[in-house]
Amino acid sequence: MKKSLFRKEITSVKTLVVKVGSRILTTQDHQKRVSNLVDDMILLHKAGVRLILVSSGAIAHGMKVLGLEKRPSTIPLQQACAAIGQNRLMQVYQDYFSQHKIPIGQVLLTWDDLRSKKRYFNLRNTMFQLLECGAIPIINENDSVGVEEIQFGNNDILGAQVALLVQADVFVNLTDVGGLYDRNPHADKSAVHIPVVSQMSSSVHKMAGDLKNELSVGGMATKLKAAEIVTRAGMFSLIGDGFDQRLTDVLTNDKCATLFIPSDHRMSSRQRWIAFTGQSSGVIFVDEGAGKAIVEKGKSLLPAGIIEIKGNFKAGDKVEIRTRDGKLIAGGLANYSAEEVKSIKGCRSSEIAARLGRKSFDEVIHRDNLAVL
Repeated sequence: MKKSLFRKEITSVKTLVVKVGSRILTTQDHQKRVSNLVDDMILLHKAGVRLILVSSGAIAHGMKVLGLEKRPSTIPLQQACAAIGQNRLMQVYQDYFSQHKIPIGQVLLTWDDLRSKKRYFNLRNTMFQLLECGAIPIINENDSVGVEEIQFGNNDILGAQVALLVQADVFVNLTDVGGLYDRNPHADKSAVHIPVVSQMSSSVHKMAGDLKNELSVGGMATKLKAAEIVTRAGMFSLIGDGFDQRLTDVLTNDKCATLFIPSDHRMSSRQRWIAFTGQSSGVIFVDEGAGKAIVEKGKSLLPAGIIEIKGNFKAGDKVEIRTRDGKLIAGGLANYSAEEVKSIKGCRSSEIAARLGRKSFDEVIHRDNLAVL
């Protein structure tokens, strides 16, 4: 991989996920922007980078067909716009990628596709097979059926989830500003650009000043949340200007993008799903000793440290682990059901068989099935 294709901090890239927003794809001169985006992706593709494109724009294209100037306020009309616009959006991409003889594959997702362990790993296999075939997957939320996704505008989060799914090296979020500023640059021309964020913090999130428009529902706040997800999992993230600049500029020029540095720990696929994707079925509250053992020493959760249980989870379900005062410290896959955990909480592992009539595991959650948050 040529180092010149990326900023100096990014030394090796095998897989790149690019998310592009609605305004880039549908407003004036969007055809030139799409053409430039595809050309840059082809350049990276020929250099050996595996690429996945997460694309907004279906609802915006549908709005144009129906002559709507503002995003519909009702869910059914938003879904109708998505159904009309999705095939038009894909035809745009097909027209440009076919010029380079590169196949594309459409994948429409909802949260349920990601939150189910079985569907998650099946989807992961499909994505890897598309990449192995030399195709570029183009992903969008299934807005025509996904009510929650339309209401909350999660394509920034979807992009982060896709990056986790394929264990990307870099997640690029293209928007209409050059990354993060200390103030909203649309509202304050004296706002100062921030080229690098070494660690996410509450002060970084406070810099997000969002201005909504008629096409998109996301803003800088959701983009920062997406960047935090992927960096905590051990991946680089870039938020940059895909409106006036090109993808290659965002990847190389620190003046038109903000680079978010990953944590030192790169999570496994199982840990990523537990930490950021799987839907929790309950909560296990632990005492101070158990909390420190999990967070500071990487230990398993034993029944002796459990003080309370909430929810009706089954063995194998994802649960949250919280301290006595409710602070979330980890997620994990339970070895026992909620009723069984209630029966063994506070006891030693050697006492499990006496309380349950059997002992399948010494741990309520094994450290291999834990993700510290």
